[in-house]
Amino acid sequence: MFRLYLTKPLYFKVIFKANRFIIGSAIMAYSFTSANPTLRDVKDFCKKTGLISDNTIDSFLLFIRVGGRMEVKKDAQDKRKLTYTVTSKALDETRALINTMMIPYGMLYGDFDVSACLKMENFHAEYFKKYAEITLKHVYLFDMVPESKAFIFRDAGHMLLMDLYIESLQQKTTVIEYNYLKASLKCGVSRSHIKRCLQDAEAAGLLTLDKASNTLILHLSFMQMALDYFAVYMAMVEYGLRGLSGVPPLPASMSQ
Repeated sequence: MFRLYLTKPLYFKVIFKANRFIIGSAIMAYSFTSANPTLRDVKDFCKKTGLISDNTIDSFLLFIRVGGRMEVKKDAQDKRKLTYTVTSKALDETRALINTMMIPYGMLYGDFDVSACLKMENFHAEYFKKYAEITLKHVYLFDMVPESKAFIFRDAGHMLLMDLYIESLQQKTTVIEYNYLKASLKCGVSRSHIKRCLQDAEAAGLLTLDKASNTLILHLSFMQMALDYFAVYMAMVEYGLRGLSGVPPLPASMSQ
């Protein structure tokens, strides 16, 4: 995932921020569940969450349009409405992101045909019709793992959370030496931004910043939160994958 992230750090650091991820998910959900999706559909849905301001919605939609990821035009029947189409650029980026999860699923489930999924021509339509059930029912990862808010409500928080966990595994300790410059390059944000995010995490009791030794002490609460966060993240992606034709349904015990 880091390799993909580094190809377009500005884009991915923006879309992984929790409130913007909701907007992006809504764009995809209505695109594949509505015959004539409109910007009003997306805006009304996002406003109902109570988590996203009008300015944030408008600025993100502009960001997507200017980046060539959405085309907008007036509705043929009602000129007051603006309909939209997700471009191939956005679809390719989204597919690449989902593809990073394919191998892990192939390792977890012997009945999951990774190669077949990678070759599917109708992948987006089938995947997002299923994944839209999560989005449109307002099921949010940060509600299930509240401690993750210290990270994912900030730009690049998703990647910073992953980077800290990976560093802990690689260094084989929860007291890690952390290079802020390398982290800023990997996450696509400034060192000061990373430090502010870590200070929030420290205030939440997830870690301790030891300035004297230039180390981070990752608490057990952080390690558990990280495991829970990525488990739920994978489960949500899997829910969409299980909507693909030819992929066996989830066992009853897992789909409940």
